[in-house]
Amino acid sequence: MALGVKIEKEGIAVSVVAETRPTLLLFLRNEEAPRLCVPFPEDTRLGKVYSLRLGFRELREAGFRGAALKSAEYQFEAGGQRFADPYGKSFSGHDSFGKPLKEETAKRSPLFLSEFSWEEEGAPKVNPRERVIYRLHVRGFTAEKSSGVIQRGTFDGIAEKIPYLRSLGVTTLELLPAEEFEELPFGAERVNYWGYGKTFHFAPKASYCRKRQRDPAGELRSLVKALHAAGMELVMEFYFDGSERVDYVLEVLRYYRSFYHLDGARLSGSFPLRDILRDPYLKGFLLFAEERPAESGESFYCCDRAFQREMRRFLKGDEGLVPAVLSYSRREPDMPPRVNYLAHTDGFTLADLVSYERKHNEANGEGNRDGSNENFSWNCGVEGKTKRRQILACRAQQRRNAFLLLFLSQGTPLFLAGDEFGNSQDGNNNAYCQDNAVSWLDWKQATKEAESVDFVRALIAFRRAHPALGRQTPPLFLDVDAVGRPDVSYHGERPWKAETEPFRRQLGILYSGHYAKSENGKADNSLFCIYNMHWEAHSFSLPHPEKGTAWHLAIRSFGEAPHCLEVGAEEVLADQSSFLLPGRSIVVLIAKPLPAETKTKRTKKRQGDSNGR
Repeated sequence: MALGVKIEKEGIAVSVVAETRPTLLLFLRNEEAPRLCVPFPEDTRLGKVYSLRLGFRELREAGFRGAALKSAEYQFEAGGQRFADPYGKSFSGHDSFGKPLKEETAKRSPLFLSEFSWEEEGAPKVNPRERVIYRLHVRGFTAEKSSGVIQRGTFDGIAEKIPYLRSLGVTTLELLPAEEFEELPFGAERVNYWGYGKTFHFAPKASYCRKRQRDPAGELRSLVKALHAAGMELVMEFYFDGSERVDYVLEVLRYYRSFYHLDGARLSGSFPLRDILRDPYLKGFLLFAEERPAESGESFYCCDRAFQREMRRFLKGDEGLVPAVLSYSRREPDMPPRVNYLAHTDGFTLADLVSYERKHNEANGEGNRDGSNENFSWNCGVEGKTKRRQILACRAQQRRNAFLLLFLSQGTPLFLAGDEFGNSQDGNNNAYCQDNAVSWLDWKQATKEAESVDFVRALIAFRRAHPALGRQTPPLFLDVDAVGRPDVSYHGERPWKAETEPFRRQLGILYSGHYAKSENGKADNSLFCIYNMHWEAHSFSLPHPEKGTAWHLAIRSFGEAPHCLEVGAEEVLADQSSFLLPGRSIVVLIAKPLPAETKTKRTKKRQGDSNGR
């Protein structure tokens, strides 16, 4: 018999692990004292597992009938102590986030979950090349009044933000742990805001739900349904501390896939990855983990922190990083696809990455000793907040550089909620206990930093429009069709030769459009991405574009907005032979046919030059 409660035709079947003989306690909702106490029979015990069956007739005789039965709740008692069902599918009695429970209080689970209709819901079909992951904290995403949602800090609050997320171009939401976790493991003074710790994995977090008619299971299913209707995926993070059995971990993941129609899981802590990858019930289920297994399925992604470390160093201008940047421009053979990110939950937000050189975790109450000391950050000249326009302009440009490093690299991009509009944690790089304005998104920033949001939105659209970016197969670095250039090539300040000496901080990558075709077979435009993380300007000689085309400026991180030009609005370069790239800047050039008007002018200019000679 499976552990927990199972509803059968004639009643309920209950199984629980206990050291001593337990008792099942049944309650009417909102009543303190149990209406029915049923000891588990000794003769049904197998090892440490006790089981019993209770018919609906017995339940009715105890007052559990009709609506009372549907709202009945249960918990267990053994050795004089009450405890919650580790397999409970939902919980009540702990609905306010961070509020201490009474010592004698144990969580209660409903016997029945609410009915739910999926209607015509179906899993979205997201092209892996176009997948963009947006990582958020359920509570912190909309807890601030400025979020403008009705159900702040909840699953429903996320659903209210779907129009914004769609407009941004996000395909996949990744939630920090959102199961029923222990909120106060450090004492009443500090809350476990992130959610890593002791967890009742089968139950969505009650305090992440609306207050009236609270229904965690129904609310999470409604969010999944709404996201799927919008063509978006939902991935949840599951933290395991290593004490869980293999069958328990598999059962958790299977349950969320089948009951909640979840699209994937981000695995953290200690877990049996090999068994998870081999589980037939999880085939096709998106799986994300930091480990790089010897064998992996088609839907496994490696969340390697190396990208974050090396790209942060390149962004700030460190030496010796050109080879690493080149390596992230391609997918390695026989390796699982990567998830790339520059900012993650533990560490600086993107805005803080360019505003602080030292962590500022004093508010955590640990004497600023917690959190990583290696942030690979640069404050652009001033530590923390400033009104100096030159510093603010430098930081804005560095944030654009960071997003370009992320979206021009091969792999699945992931960024933190709020990074698109410069969300800051005031230099706190370990805000695990900050359930307040430090961690909550200030949505007024989205209006204040509208240009930044527009840039990220346009950058996501640009990546989606060009198959050369985000390709799923390793490059050959060969011109197998004899079109005059290989599929991918590396360049320095002179074409066709990458310069990788330690002192170099600049490079160019050319993606041939001929070898990057869309699903309908149409060839992409060729793209030339030029990087200069040196603080001085560098002149790059440009490789010749294909015959009949000219280089146009599509994206630049420097100068005034707009920084990502709309399709058709790209600016043809007056000088097709070289490009002077300012310090700490990135550009993307696109090879496009010249308009007939421009061609005529160029022909006349050449004729005039010839006559003049």
